[in-house]
Amino acid sequence: MATLVQERAGFALHHVKEVAGTGDAAKFKTELKDLPARLHTGGLAQTMATCLAEGDGSVRVRIYEWLQDWLRRPPVSFPAASTLMESIVGASPGAGFDPEIKYREASEEARALAVWLKKFAEAFL
Repeated sequence: MATLVQERAGFALHHVKEVAGTGDAAKFKTELKDLPARLHTGGLAQTMATCLAEGDGSVRVRIYEWLQDWLRRPPVSFPAASTLMESIVGASPGAGFDPEIKYREASEEARALAVWLKKFAEAFL
């Protein structure tokens, strides 16, 4: 059974390798190298809002979607019926959902995933 760290690294590796060799690889590398710092300085909500501002099909929106997918899994387990932004701002809490605690958990988990994404982007893109 894989540990959470192994699952996180595997998830990051899969997504980075998915974009390696594409025309957007250099853009992904730039964005992923900056992601941990942006999450640290701007916070999860502001960083994800900035990603969404780029518009459909952009590199940043794809990164948003990766984080959305990851944060729907344990340990955070945001509801699949809600967008990441809805979950972040507590718009669709669900049973036993404390928005403040979940935001902290999601921020911590997003930063941990971002470190793996950055390392794999440096290695493979």
